[in-house]
Amino acid sequence: MTSRKFKIYLIFFFTTFMLMNPINLQSVKSKELITNSNFHKQSNTVSTLMPNSIENETLLAHHMKIKVNNDYSLKVTSTYVVTNNDSQPMDFFAVLISKNISSVFSYDPIGSLSFTWLINITTGSLVNVSMRYPLFPNETYVFSIEYRIDTVIYSVQEPIEYYGLDFEITHPRKTDLFELELCLPSESDLLDQSPPEPVYPNPLRIVEEDGIVKIYWVLENRDMDDDDVFLIRFVTRTSDIPNDSNLKPLFYILTLLAGILLGCLVIFLVYRFKVKPAESQLVSSLLTKTEQEVIKAINQDGGVSTQRRICEKTGYSKSKVSQILLKLEQRDVLVRERWGRTNKVTITAPTFKTIGVSNEKPE
Repeated sequence: MTSRKFKIYLIFFFTTFMLMNPINLQSVKSKELITNSNFHKQSNTVSTLMPNSIENETLLAHHMKIKVNNDYSLKVTSTYVVTNNDSQPMDFFAVLISKNISSVFSYDPIGSLSFTWLINITTGSLVNVSMRYPLFPNETYVFSIEYRIDTVIYSVQEPIEYYGLDFEITHPRKTDLFELELCLPSESDLLDQSPPEPVYPNPLRIVEEDGIVKIYWVLENRDMDDDDVFLIRFVTRTSDIPNDSNLKPLFYILTLLAGILLGCLVIFLVYRFKVKPAESQLVSSLLTKTEQEVIKAINQDGGVSTQRRICEKTGYSKSKVSQILLKLEQRDVLVRERWGRTNKVTITAPTFKTIGVSNEKPE
């Protein structure tokens, strides 16, 4: 690798580091932007701010990051690594942007920079950045210009529904290395069918980080005023909610009903497996052992039995069973009815109907 190539990549590494740590720069920008001599105005000419000999300025690297916002505006950040090939010091750097821009500011690794911003109806905007210190011959300087562009994303409905961006870049100086990073909006993907092609020209790589699709291009040895066009076609990720507005109320009602049913099911399961067994244990603790055996014998017959079968199941005498049944009937646990030569016994209290059922099977 030649020494010049090594120098370019070393500076570019520093540039990338600066872009990844913009927090301090943003805070400085917000405080200093008003105090700096920054202004913008409409003008019929932009030639008064152009340097006399921009041919002697070379961009060792130009990193441009375009972020497509969720409102389909663009946030553009251009970071320049410029060197002065002239014999005279260089005090400012002018960039002509052939688009309607807004929210312009400039900064270097130290903080915000002063700039002037002229708007021309026909040619676009001229941003003239004052360098923090004069750039002497063969020295290098790194700075960034950030701005916003509206109404450049368009939508196509037929035959395929998608969003598109056709972005043309005119290189402001001779550029050794140009890198473009383009980030799609959140919840968006590149068009997965062609024609049209989702990306042009072929990118260096496409990655997805934190749900954001990012596309990278790298170009080398671009001359001043060379034009490059970058095209992307993308779609928003479909939602589970129906797109038809007439179906949305029905969807929300069904979702509400499903939530209510799920809540009722949870309450039932909690009652069935936690509350009810605890309740049965409490009821059982209020009965004597002989009373529990009698109720268990009745429940093993389905909650309805005869006094004769209760005697057979428990082994108690007829008089003992009769006394126990009388006490339980007085407590409204069961009722007795005459049934032939014996009595039919029915459990009436719901909390007593489960005693003995889960542990033993009826005979």
